[in-house]
Amino acid sequence: MADVRKILFSDLDGTLLDNNKEIEKGTRKAIDEMLAQGHIFTICTGRPLSSAKMVASQFGLNREGCYIVAYNGGVLYDPSNHEIISYASIPLAVVRRMFQAAADAGLYIHTYDHSDTVITSRHTAELDAYLRHTKMSARTGEDAAAGLADEPAKMIVINMDSFDRLKAFQEQNAGWTKNQLNSFFSCEQYLEYCPAGISKGSAVSKLCEYLGIPAEASVAAGDERNDISMLKAAQIGAVPAGAHPEAAAAADVCCVRDNNEGAVGEIIQKYILCT
Repeated sequence: MADVRKILFSDLDGTLLDNNKEIEKGTRKAIDEMLAQGHIFTICTGRPLSSAKMVASQFGLNREGCYIVAYNGGVLYDPSNHEIISYASIPLAVVRRMFQAAADAGLYIHTYDHSDTVITSRHTAELDAYLRHTKMSARTGEDAAAGLADEPAKMIVINMDSFDRLKAFQEQNAGWTKNQLNSFFSCEQYLEYCPAGISKGSAVSKLCEYLGIPAEASVAAGDERNDISMLKAAQIGAVPAGAHPEAAAAADVCCVRDNNEGAVGEIIQKYILCT
């Protein structure tokens, strides 16, 4: 067992997963080795919990020593014990107001119920693309947001054609959302809204505290703007080659390898297994 237990927080898409949604062979071996030494591996994703759990199960990352951060920090989950550690949510009145703002702007928006079903008002190309990516199911209806019984962990505004429209929407709604929601881009097409104070960075601090691991023993890997808070919160923040420039600027380390070549494996070898 390792003398100092370390924890790695790894984004999924564009970081741990290659472009075929697989994990490079050397990276899988490195993860097995770090877990065998008693270190902690954490999936840290903007995806809903159910989608993250599917990935964890597919690659054996649901065993002891593995954790999941879903919804960009909204949910912390222990897959080996099937236990939710924490759940942060958005008030329903805020959800309804955001749905109306998106409708007024002619933009697609969705949220999730507690079974991780996608909840949206209409069936669009954006919904089809999202469901293909996450392998989730959806419920649509004009009053979808009004019919929610439980507060969700995240909302997402999607536009497949224009980043500028999403950026303008974010700016137009910044005044009333600033004390209620945290917003950021996870790619050019996804504008995500989480509860105020919630991010991947807040999840780094919360899970380290929960596990009794000092922040100095944390490493984070991510490639996009929603990873920036995580890259800054961890002792070492690393990005794969080809990461978004804003993520790369926030990182301590830029890998030689990209997500297809095993960047996370490179990070594990250099910063988890090095001592």
